[in-house]
Amino acid sequence: MNTPNNTYTPRLDVIAFIIIAVSFALRYWFVASGQLNLIQDEAQYWDWIRRPQLSYYSKGPLIAWIIATWCEVFGNTELGVRFGAIIGMTGIQTALYVGISRVWREYHLALFVLFIAATMPLLNGLGILMTTDNPLVFCWTVAFFALAAATRNKPDHTPGNWPFIILAATIAVGILAKYMMLAFLGIGFIYAIILQLRGQLPPRFWFRFILAAMAGTIIGLLPIVLWNIQNDWVAYKHVAKLSTGQDAPFKIRFGPFVELFGAQVGLLAPWWFIFIIIGGWTAIKKSFFGPIGTFDRVYRHQLQAALFFWPLWTAITLWALKSKVEANWTAAAFVGAAILGGMALQRWWEAPKRPLRDKAILATIAAGVTLFIFASPQFPVPDHLNPTHRLKGWADLGQEIDRLKQTQFNDPDRVFSMSDKYGITSALAFYVPEQKIAFAAWIDDRRMNQYDLWPGPDKDKIGWDAILVRKRFQPHDLPELNKMFASVSEPILYQTSFNGHPGRKFTLFVCKGYNGHWPRIGLGRY
Repeated sequence: MNTPNNTYTPRLDVIAFIIIAVSFALRYWFVASGQLNLIQDEAQYWDWIRRPQLSYYSKGPLIAWIIATWCEVFGNTELGVRFGAIIGMTGIQTALYVGISRVWREYHLALFVLFIAATMPLLNGLGILMTTDNPLVFCWTVAFFALAAATRNKPDHTPGNWPFIILAATIAVGILAKYMMLAFLGIGFIYAIILQLRGQLPPRFWFRFILAAMAGTIIGLLPIVLWNIQNDWVAYKHVAKLSTGQDAPFKIRFGPFVELFGAQVGLLAPWWFIFIIIGGWTAIKKSFFGPIGTFDRVYRHQLQAALFFWPLWTAITLWALKSKVEANWTAAAFVGAAILGGMALQRWWEAPKRPLRDKAILATIAAGVTLFIFASPQFPVPDHLNPTHRLKGWADLGQEIDRLKQTQFNDPDRVFSMSDKYGITSALAFYVPEQKIAFAAWIDDRRMNQYDLWPGPDKDKIGWDAILVRKRFQPHDLPELNKMFASVSEPILYQTSFNGHPGRKFTLFVCKGYNGHWPRIGLGRY
């Protein structure tokens, strides 16, 4: 039964369409106008499409497939690489709105959740940067509502097979994007167990759920496993080492934990973080301590949102006490976060006698900060305070490499680019004119990466010259480099620029007379 605050009107769909369309337009403008160069991971994923494989060192193949598709449309450009992110976030927002309004039938809540999603910094970032989190979060969102439809147990309704088919498909595609999708099955299993203990699962649920989970997992993992069999299981070794920090002795790391927690608050937005925590606590109370009927829609929604936020977000955040954790590892939990925040926001917004001024202030802050974030690359913020600084200057670096090729070598066509870092290598591959293959040299102590699984210059480029690029300003302290070339120049310190403002700093070396020696001093370090 609908309440006055949960009555459908076409006006809600119109407002949702406007929010989604404006959000899409902002992201498209941001990328198409070249506000930021590619981040290093984006450039690496683009470089993958030039050597298609069943999977890759750190991720499944889906990210390469998406980038390859849109580069066919827009060319090997920043827009080509990132258009998948732009359209993917449109899909995420649409899935949230449609899922809440049509599957949950919480029509007004859908708008509140959509507004939070459209003004949440992390989700805006995922709608610009073409990383694996974008397709992961899309698949996670669709699977979330497929699970909701599959577990609906109204007296006059038994779910058909379509929710389970969609669930299997999104699990498979999500795994191809990022292994984190496997966590969805664990959380979904816990959700179903709780409903089972409450006597609230529909008939034939478990058979169809297990079948969907098995089918999705097998299809998603098959190309990844086949590739790993051929490559000494390096992807799993890499993920295990990265997530457990096995090289470091165990100790409590309060500093990194506080830093990660602060990053999480920033990515959620401080005002939305407050609403999310309030909504999350309310959901726990209603899910586990409140009265429950045979089919209590509110209970089910609160329980599902809480389960898909609290365990994953808390576990990853607390893991920072032991090992290194990247802020984006919690991205999948942000779906539950947006829903919990939307629940709290709706209660706050619709409270009796809530002043219109308070509503206007909150909406203005959320929308205003979002617009500020989109415009921020244009601001001359000091390097150490500017989170986008590491994204600036790659195109200028590519032009400088090309200039050195033309002026410092007898034959510019027999000069290759390389770096000791995979991220810089991938940026060189994308931004140096003609976009020729670049190489990741193993000339210092580092982990393996995808480039180490591909051929180096080795014998086919004996007699060629090269330009080595290292991050920041560094001295020449690489004995292995001297073993590779007849001569290596003194360090060339280069400060890049972006739209008239200072960008990243690099150290360049002009290397002449490659002799065929290509060191691999870090094999086995994942």
